[in-house]
Amino acid sequence: MSKEYNPDDVILTVDVAIQVDDEYILLIERAKEPFMDKLVLPGGHVDVTDVSLPLAAEREIKEELGLDIPRDEMELLIILDGINRDPRKGRRVSVVYTLCISMNLAKFAMANSDAKAFHIKRLDELTEDQVGFDHWLAIDKLRKSIINNH
Repeated sequence: MSKEYNPDDVILTVDVAIQVDDEYILLIERAKEPFMDKLVLPGGHVDVTDVSLPLAAEREIKEELGLDIPRDEMELLIILDGINRDPRKGRRVSVVYTLCISMNLAKFAMANSDAKAFHIKRLDELTEDQVGFDHWLAIDKLRKSIINNH
């Protein structure tokens, strides 16, 4: 028997693939389930008070990493959508942005909120099994775009 679609079960989220000096990515280590201890893109739920998705992304980065990011430099990377992409109740649709920051700025990050720790990983050394949710899809797209631009 199929489950009826309920639009109230759709939860909008934002995530940011933060490139660091082109070769690296800034990820958080989840402090809670689902995917506790896995590396994920920083981000989270869009609040009703967020006037735009880029502002929601900016807020989430400030909450999880303590960084003030230049939201005007963010670009849309991918939209992650699928009924079973998150084991929690409801359908989560994630708008994923990307931006590049310097290593000097990245070093000021602090793990807060849902983040147990933050990690700066080389994009070419990161593997799918290290990553939680379906964030690998965004990371892989970012990796391919960097390869194509060089």
